[in-house]
Amino acid sequence: MVPVVQLFARDTPELAFPEGLDVLQLVWCPLIHPRDQACAALPKLYWRSEADVLATGILRDIPAPREGEYEEEFMPSPCTVSPTPVVEYPNWDLPRELGQTLQPRIEELEERFGMEYTLLACALQNKVGGYPAWNQSPDWPVCDCGDRMEHLLSVTPEEDLDMVMGDLGGIYIFLCRQCPELPYAHRYDC
Repeated sequence: MVPVVQLFARDTPELAFPEGLDVLQLVWCPLIHPRDQACAALPKLYWRSEADVLATGILRDIPAPREGEYEEEFMPSPCTVSPTPVVEYPNWDLPRELGQTLQPRIEELEERFGMEYTLLACALQNKVGGYPAWNQSPDWPVCDCGDRMEHLLSVTPEEDLDMVMGDLGGIYIFLCRQCPELPYAHRYDC
């Protein structure tokens, strides 16, 4: 497992953390897993308290799998984040009736600015919240409780040219806040 994202509640006030926890950590196995959806890295999500994280000690070196045991495209480069609030809208999964109503306005804006709505509606970058910037057809996971999961975060290669992850998409992490154990799922959209 390699570290991918670590967020602190103090840096992401728009993200609701479980009570008593203030660190979100995402790690994944950078191997290709054929049984997994779309042969992607397998993400694991951890909610922790900063005090507990500090008590276990800070790693000086980022763990990396042994040479030749991983897929380079799923190895993130070390970086920091600078959270910036953005307003987003659904892209490929805009509700049908709303899409039909807005279609003339969307076409006018696309012609005026020379950009497709689907490319402007959602930020295709590493982000917390908002909407997945689907490259393929939308594939929202449904929790065992029957509720559609919410988009928690996206990890995309746009900001990190060393990490390719397929053609263009990324890995989207989803969460069900209706269930107390906060089950999560992921989708690989390449």
